[in-house]
Amino acid sequence: MEEHPLLRTVANWPGRGSTELAFEALGFTILKARQNRIIQFCGEQRSELLNRYWDEIALETMQSLGQGDPDQRAFVIQPRYRSAFLDELFAARDFVEPQFPCPPLVKCLFDRFKKIYLDAEFRDNEVAFFSQLRKAESDRLGIQTMGWSGRKRDVAPFIEKFCSALAFERHRNRWRKKVDGGLVFEVGVDLGGNPYCIGRPPLIFRIFHVDDPKYVFSIMHVAVFDRLVPGFDVYAHCRDASDYVLAIRAYIELFNVIAGSFSSRRIEGRRTKA
Repeated sequence: MEEHPLLRTVANWPGRGSTELAFEALGFTILKARQNRIIQFCGEQRSELLNRYWDEIALETMQSLGQGDPDQRAFVIQPRYRSAFLDELFAARDFVEPQFPCPPLVKCLFDRFKKIYLDAEFRDNEVAFFSQLRKAESDRLGIQTMGWSGRKRDVAPFIEKFCSALAFERHRNRWRKKVDGGLVFEVGVDLGGNPYCIGRPPLIFRIFHVDDPKYVFSIMHVAVFDRLVPGFDVYAHCRDASDYVLAIRAYIELFNVIAGSFSSRRIEGRRTKA
């Protein structure tokens, strides 16, 4: 059976390394701070292990269209690339606990998760630390919150502002960009449920191939972005207007960076420069 064009095309994604660098070059530095925070907790001697784990998780997430759990080695859509490294970590994992039945494959990540869950002081310190970083980044990037009401229906003007600046074209209540390989990247608003934003911006991201628009890589949860670029979930922990608008911009800028990573012109340009 011939492979679907969407699956065939996303298999060309260059991975999280170049994606993170391009995102950071735009002034978004919190995800690297989050990674460094984790490495400090785990110990520098585990940095190579963590980075390889993050790399492999990202590749499997992209190639499975986010439909699976790499930590549990369970996929609705089997990725073309299945990591033997992650298979080995899964086979060797011996730290599953009844209270936490689905831990990550690296023990120090599990230990950190438990500490955040069980240790209120540690959790509060982490929240305060990243809250300060979001505030500093909002100031540095000149985030403007005028027009923010907290209602989902009023998010559209912010999406319009950020998407139009990145050459996304508006199609009714969605914004689209077509890139090399026939991929279409689409941004929309999730208006379901509570009419007010709660904790994260109400955004929907979709990737599909022009040959079959109904077969979609749909991203509605920050966990998928966090698997593609670890540390991104910090942007989703919104507490005030500045956090929300920063998060909307960060989501859209990262989505655009991912779109650009499929551009043959971008890849050729980097090779020429090198």
